[in-house]
Amino acid sequence: VYLFSFADAAFNTPTLEATIGKGYVGGKNLDVSGLEVGDSFGSELSLDGNRLAVGAPEDDGFGNTTSTAGAVYLISFSDSVFSGATLEATIGKGYTGGKNLDVSGLETGDDFGRSVSLQGLQLAGGAGHDDGFGNTTSDSGAVHLFTFSDLVFNGAVLEGTIGKGYTGGKNFDVSGLEANDAFGYRSVSVDGTRLAVGAQDNDGFANTTANSG
Repeated sequence: VYLFSFADAAFNTPTLEATIGKGYVGGKNLDVSGLEVGDSFGSELSLDGNRLAVGAPEDDGFGNTTSTAGAVYLISFSDSVFSGATLEATIGKGYTGGKNLDVSGLETGDDFGRSVSLQGLQLAGGAGHDDGFGNTTSDSGAVHLFTFSDLVFNGAVLEGTIGKGYTGGKNFDVSGLEANDAFGYRSVSVDGTRLAVGAQDNDGFANTTANSG
């Protein structure tokens, strides 16, 4: 992930401030040492003030136990020009300790983190190849919803999941989702009490227009 600043809101005087990724050190750079071959860190990201959420949808979970389950890396900065970059937490399959959060329901091929949206104390992360509750609907897709207790990602909680067959608690069953709709695969946006989610391979009403979205 490459981080830029500008002198004003009209994008004058662009400056490359830092790079975040495997092996990047010196200056304001941040080495995410745990990244491995094929993780696809940076496939999607969301910047909110001095905080950044970055998806790695092909992450294989902690200890590489769950192929392409996906993960989201949460990073903070000490100012608006990306000084003091700190990897605060990782959310994904098997990640525990510190501020990390284990999303135990993630499975092989879910691609969690293919879309992310960070705003305030909220995070939405798409898993576009989720197969629905009980794995009944292949690649129908899902979105996992998280909250934090503060702006440096303490107290991460999985509040609910939106997708095919998810019910109970704060979950929501999008009953119309079908196989290969890819709900949440490329696009998700949270804004306070509202959420928008794309389903790029939806076939239109009554399945009349393949992959129209």
